[in-house]
Amino acid sequence: MSTEESDTGKDFVSMLLNPSSTAANWYASIGIFGLFLGILNILGHIHPTYHVSWGGLLTFEAWNAAFEPKSEDGIQVVLSDAIFLGFCAVLTSLAFRTFGNQELGVGGWFKGLIINDTWPCLVDPDLGGWNKLFGAWSLLLGFVFYFYYGIVNTGWIDIGVYSISIALIAFGLGLLMAANAPEGDDNLD
Repeated sequence: MSTEESDTGKDFVSMLLNPSSTAANWYASIGIFGLFLGILNILGHIHPTYHVSWGGLLTFEAWNAAFEPKSEDGIQVVLSDAIFLGFCAVLTSLAFRTFGNQELGVGGWFKGLIINDTWPCLVDPDLGGWNKLFGAWSLLLGFVFYFYYGIVNTGWIDIGVYSISIALIAFGLGLLMAANAPEGDDNLD
């Protein structure tokens, strides 16, 4: 391996272990969501009849079956649960380390999820325009639908629920990004 390839590999690993602000937001979102699903899986509340094997699910059943029968006790821990929870905890801790090095810190990141310029647009289009109004509603409906269906039907890993939720959330994020985009030039020549 040449020195240039070695330096590229070190830069890539450094980038993964020291994420930017944007990457840290993704790390935190994926990590916290994974921890949530992992804990629900251990407690037996992720699916009405199955326990998820993360090793099987994430490798498309190359290592083992993705769904195993639920234990009678309700709490079931297997090696893939520990590995999955560990991976999600590492992602979350890398994100929180990045947030901790910033001015607002981890608490500021959590506060920014609730207190920002998106949610007031739910009731007043004059605050951000119609794109922000529909974007905020679409984002909220995507999250509410996912959590409602998960709580009522124990369907936290239902692919149909993911499809609807992701479509609503992605549409909402797209509209919000369009609303926050800077004005372009009047003359495109």
